[in-house]
Amino acid sequence: MKKATMKDIAREANVSVATVSYVLNKVDNQTITDETRCRVLDTAKKLNYIPSLTARSLVKGKSGMLALLFNRSKQDGYWKQLYYGMLIERTEAICKREGYHLLVMGMDAEEPNLDIVQQREVDGVLLVDVKKEVFRDISVQFNIGVPIVLLDSYIEDPLFHKVVFDYRKAFALWKERTGRSTEQYFLVMDSFNNDSLMNEIIEAANLDSDSIFVLSADNGEGLPGFLAKQHGKNGAIINEFVGMHVANAAQGMELQLTVFCTSGCPELLPPDTSALRMEIDRNQVDIAFQIMQFYIDSRSKDNKHQYSKAEYDQYIHIPLL
Repeated sequence: MKKATMKDIAREANVSVATVSYVLNKVDNQTITDETRCRVLDTAKKLNYIPSLTARSLVKGKSGMLALLFNRSKQDGYWKQLYYGMLIERTEAICKREGYHLLVMGMDAEEPNLDIVQQREVDGVLLVDVKKEVFRDISVQFNIGVPIVLLDSYIEDPLFHKVVFDYRKAFALWKERTGRSTEQYFLVMDSFNNDSLMNEIIEAANLDSDSIFVLSADNGEGLPGFLAKQHGKNGAIINEFVGMHVANAAQGMELQLTVFCTSGCPELLPPDTSALRMEIDRNQVDIAFQIMQFYIDSRSKDNKHQYSKAEYDQYIHIPLL
């Protein structure tokens, strides 16, 4: 099937090619009636027109593409893959709503290869769970001025914003609601590439090492034995997909589980499992995108948005309630 062009749209909508270009590239300094604008957009949809990123880049001074980079490890279990899948889906939905294309790339956590990314111009980058040791090598691969916002990462560099969950408040709230003594708690969490994030979660939990199980693809068979030793205790589980795995392994055991829902889908959990959830309008992907959009807009010549840079701290903490 032949790919539709602007000429095809112009002919079908009975307007000039220039008018089609102005409408599709959202050029606002031209006087175009609402009726004409709607006719062009309806025709483009009818013809299944796919916009040219190169043309849009020339007109707007932006590529119209964002990058989502996440780090893979040999220790990743299926729960981590599902976590990334949900993250990708949420990011894609935002990009579609805001008119961006999304480049998704999984990298080796130890030796990331950015050859593919270097071949594309991107307006902004979301970087997930990155090792401190390789972060600098990744960040210098992008043009000066391209915003990089980090998720699930603690990196002590004030030039970059980090969107992280507020685990300290989450653990405090969990303990307040359950009202048990410290020895009556345990934690199951996924393994992260970012060591500082791992340390932050473990410190926030404030539990003995014997009461913490860091789940990975290598040690999953040891989970039932660990849970059996927690008889009658309250457990905190980081993430819904890990929570589903733990709930399945804990069948028949007298355990009270509370899942910290970091993927935003608590409906996946068994009915007898408690949950701490993100606020509907304050999840980590939305906040990261807002920050990235702020910097993209600040570089744009036709910036119509007024933001206060002070509203974004170096670390933006997402509450779990």
